[in-house]
Amino acid sequence: MCGVVGIYHGDERPGCEDTIRAMISTLRHRGPDDDGIFVAPGIGLGHARLAIRDLSRDGRQPFSDPSGRIVVSYNGEIYNHEGLRSELEREFGFVFRTVCDTEVIPLGYLAWGDRLFERLEGMYAIALWDAHERRLLLVRDGIGIKPLFYSENAGTVRFASEIKGLLADPEQPARLSAQGLHAFFAMGYVGPFDTTLSDVWQVPPGTILSYHRGKRSLRQFWRPTRKPEIFDIEDATAELAALWPKVVHSQLASDVPVGVLLSGGIDSSLVALAANRPDHRLPAFTASFANEAFDETPIARQVVQRVGADLHTVSVELHSEMDVLLRDVVRHYDGQSCDEASLALFMLCSKVRQQVTVALTGDGGDEFFAGYPTYAASRWASRIGSLLPAAVWSGVGRLLHGATGAKEQRLPPRAVASRFALGVASGPGTAHIYWRRYIPQFMLPDLYGPELRPLIGEDPFAGYKAELQNADGELIDRCLLADQRWHLPGGLLLKSDAMSMAHALELRVPLLDRRIMDFAGRCHSDLLLSPRGEKKALLRSLARNLEAPTDVTDGAKRGFNAPLAGLLRRQLRNTAERIFERDADLFEPYISPGAVRGLWKDHGEGRLDHAYVLWPLLHFALSRTVPRPVSSVELGAHATQRVGA
Repeated sequence: MCGVVGIYHGDERPGCEDTIRAMISTLRHRGPDDDGIFVAPGIGLGHARLAIRDLSRDGRQPFSDPSGRIVVSYNGEIYNHEGLRSELEREFGFVFRTVCDTEVIPLGYLAWGDRLFERLEGMYAIALWDAHERRLLLVRDGIGIKPLFYSENAGTVRFASEIKGLLADPEQPARLSAQGLHAFFAMGYVGPFDTTLSDVWQVPPGTILSYHRGKRSLRQFWRPTRKPEIFDIEDATAELAALWPKVVHSQLASDVPVGVLLSGGIDSSLVALAANRPDHRLPAFTASFANEAFDETPIARQVVQRVGADLHTVSVELHSEMDVLLRDVVRHYDGQSCDEASLALFMLCSKVRQQVTVALTGDGGDEFFAGYPTYAASRWASRIGSLLPAAVWSGVGRLLHGATGAKEQRLPPRAVASRFALGVASGPGTAHIYWRRYIPQFMLPDLYGPELRPLIGEDPFAGYKAELQNADGELIDRCLLADQRWHLPGGLLLKSDAMSMAHALELRVPLLDRRIMDFAGRCHSDLLLSPRGEKKALLRSLARNLEAPTDVTDGAKRGFNAPLAGLLRRQLRNTAERIFERDADLFEPYISPGAVRGLWKDHGEGRLDHAYVLWPLLHFALSRTVPRPVSSVELGAHATQRVGA
C-alpha cells in the first residue's frame, strides 16, 4: 500500500520535480519505506512506498517497462499477478525482472491495453503514463477500495491518494463546494465521485479516466450487479464454501507480517476461519471496550480458540486525550468524512501496526450479504408506508426527535423510531437511504447560513437515491446495489483507507474480492436476507459449515461506534465548547453560529440529544483549522530518488 501523486500538463510543459516532491511529503504516512519521482515533458509522477511484496529496491516506483514507454505509480495489491505473469511470459514472451506484483501493470498494458484492468483481481489506484501515446490513465478498482482524487485547473490535472497531496501544490485552489458540504452534513461523506472542494473529484470506482493530448474521457469497466441465478441455500453454501478459502488464501501473499482484524461478527470470523491453517497461524487483533454493549472480545476469543491462533486485545477506551485523537482523525480525512467509528478504528490500527504491516478485515459483508437492519426495515416501510400521509410520518419523526432527551445509548428506541418515521416520510420505497441521515432536513432552515441556504430544497441524497431507483430487481436488490455502488465506496471504504493508512497499515478485504462480489450478485436476495428476516443468512450458513462458534452463527450484530452523546458531553467537552461557543464564527458563511450555539447548549446541558447533528459540524469546523500542506518552496531540499527523466 502506498501513496500516489502526479501532475499532467496538456500543453506538455515539463513536470515540476519540486512540486511532486512536496506532494509526496504529505503522504509519507502512507509510504514510509521509500519514495521516487518520474519527470518528463507533460508529466510528473511521484510515489511513497509501503513495501509489502519484494522488499528490495526492485519494487521501487514509479516503475517502467524495460523500454521506458510505460511508467506506473500504483497503490494497492494485485492478487492474481502470478497467473497474469505466466500468461504474459507464455503468450507474449515478456521477461520479468522482479517478483513484485507492480510489474504486471506496465507489461500487461503493453499486451492488452485498457483491457488489462478488466483482468486485474485486487485493490488498486493506478496512475499510468504512456510516453508514446502521450496518454495518462487514472484507474480505480471496481468497488473503490483504494481512493484516487484529482483536479482540473487551467489545463493542468493533479492527482493524489489523498486531497492533502493536491493541496501541497500552491497552484491548487482550495475552495469549498456548497453542494459537497450539503451532502456531507446529510450523509457524513460526499459520495464516491465528488468532494467538499470545488473542482476536486474522485476517480469513480471501476473506471478508467484518460487524458490524451489534452482531451478527457471516462470508461467504466466494472460495477456490482444483481442477476439472481442461485435460489437454494444449500447450493449457495456449497459454492461459497469452495470459493471462500481460495479467495482468502490469495490475499495472504506478503513478505511482511500479516494479521486479522477480528470482531465478534460473522464477517471477520469467516476471514479468520479461512485464513488459519494447521501450518500457518495468523495473529488476530480485536478491540476491547469497557462498555459491554460494544465489547466482542469474548466471542473473538472463541474464534481464535477454534483455529488455534493468538488473540491480541487492544483497549479502545474514551479518555481525556480524545480531542488530540479527533484532530488527527480529521486531518487524515481532509474534511471528507465524519464516520462515528473512525476514532475506534484509528486507535485500533495504531496498535495493530506495531506488530503487523498487513491485516485482513471483514469489510463489505453488510453491503453484499444484507447485514444492515435497514434492509428488513425497508420491507416493513414498503408495506406500511402508505398507511399514513408523508406529512404525518414527518410530524411523528420530528416529535420523537425532540423527545430523545439525555439518554446516551448509541441509538435510543425513540431515536430509532424518529429515524424510521422521517425516512418513511421521504418515500417508503427509498426510506433505506434516508435512515443514514445525520442532520435532519427540518433543521436546515434555521441551521444553514447564506452560502448553503439556497440548497435547502435540493436533495443531498440525490446520487444515492438515483442508484436505488435506477437499479434492477426487487426492493432488497435495489437497496443492496445502492449501498454497493454509493455508500460502500463513498463512506465506509474511505474510512478504512484513511484510518489504516494514517499508520501505514494495509487492510485487505476478501469479501470485496471481485469473485465474491460476483457470486453474491448471483444469489437471490432471500438467501441473503431470509423471508423471516435473518440477516446474512448465507454467511451464517457458511459459518455453520466451517463449525464456527454458535455465538458467531447465531449472534446479533453489534456496532463498532463511539457513544457520541456522552463523548461530546465529557471527553470532548472542552473542544466542543470552544468550537460551538467561543469559535462558532468558524462556521460562517455556511452555518449559522447562533444556531450552533443553541444546539450545543441544549445538548451540553443534557436537555436534548443532538449528537448526530453536532458530529459533522464539529468535523467541519476542525477541518477548517487544519493548515494547508507546505509548498515545495517551504519544504526545501529533500533527498528524493529521481527514477526517470
